[in-house]
Amino acid sequence: MWRLEQDDPERGVVAPLTALLLVGVLGMTAFAVDAATMYSEHSQLQNGADASALAIAQACAATPPGPDCSTPKAAAGTMSNGNALDGHSNALTATVSGSVVDVTVQSQDPGGNNHFSLVFARVLGIDIADIRASARAEFGPYSAIDGVPLTFSQCESDPTFFKGLQFFPTHGSGLSQDPAYACEHQSSSGHELPGGFGWLKDPDGGCKMHLDINDPWVEAKPGNSVDSACDSLFADWKTELEAGGTVEVLIPIFDTACPSKGTGTDPCADAPAGKYFRIEAFAQISIRGWHFNGGGTTYFTPEAAALKKGLKLKNDDEGLYGEFVKKVTLAEAATLGGPGTYGDMGVQLTK
Repeated sequence: MWRLEQDDPERGVVAPLTALLLVGVLGMTAFAVDAATMYSEHSQLQNGADASALAIAQACAATPPGPDCSTPKAAAGTMSNGNALDGHSNALTATVSGSVVDVTVQSQDPGGNNHFSLVFARVLGIDIADIRASARAEFGPYSAIDGVPLTFSQCESDPTFFKGLQFFPTHGSGLSQDPAYACEHQSSSGHELPGGFGWLKDPDGGCKMHLDINDPWVEAKPGNSVDSACDSLFADWKTELEAGGTVEVLIPIFDTACPSKGTGTDPCADAPAGKYFRIEAFAQISIRGWHFNGGGTTYFTPEAAALKKGLKLKNDDEGLYGEFVKKVTLAEAATLGGPGTYGDMGVQLTK
């Protein structure tokens, strides 16, 4: 009797193994393709939510309030659809509570169903996904800004003036009149704007200036000596720098210097009595060191010390060592929540 013998015991396993592998491949494809399309959908929804919240907040901040403020959900629907590539989205909620606008939008397919249809994931039994995005905006009067009580001239806010690490001398320092550092031109008041920076009055003694962006005049501090109240601030800067951290500060930039109150059409007619600067923006400076006499302090990072040596600075050359980061507008530096004294309203995306 003849017997059938099996020469290859593994024969026939290719088909089921291929089937199993295809399930894994399809699963990974589903994850890769559908995850990418879901990410794109969420980005569109987030753009729509952000745009909706800002548009509604701007309408509420207007005088009188715009129609979008009273019909926020309709406004959110229009804005979110406009930010969707297929023109379809669902404004789930859009509310105005006090000075806060909250918007949540949801994905919607062309058939009007409030979900996102998947493609490859259907193989795994997952047909749809619920994708949502939310945003919050606030509106109201701008509040004042607290900052370091010193100010730069407007021409020194020009990014072309700052090239890498710089030494910023105080007004009156010999180096501030050097051609490499001189920054003198006529201000709108007709008075010369000196190079370097000057100290501002610190009425509260906390080493900070207080600026209302709707009335941006700040009084100059007599003399060039640093206020002793700033010693603790310098100590904090030193601690942070020695720990390898970064110290970035906003320093006011003035566009008008008024040695006294003007009259008539003189821009200084708007200034209070006394010596005042009108602040037009802020310079964001990354601090590397400083040197002040008359009760001030001194600290240099290694790179600041090298710059001091390279410039052959003397003991009476007082100022800051740092690098210009960017120019910041008053509105960018301010926060919302101030009194509506001057009627100026702002809008900020907060979430």
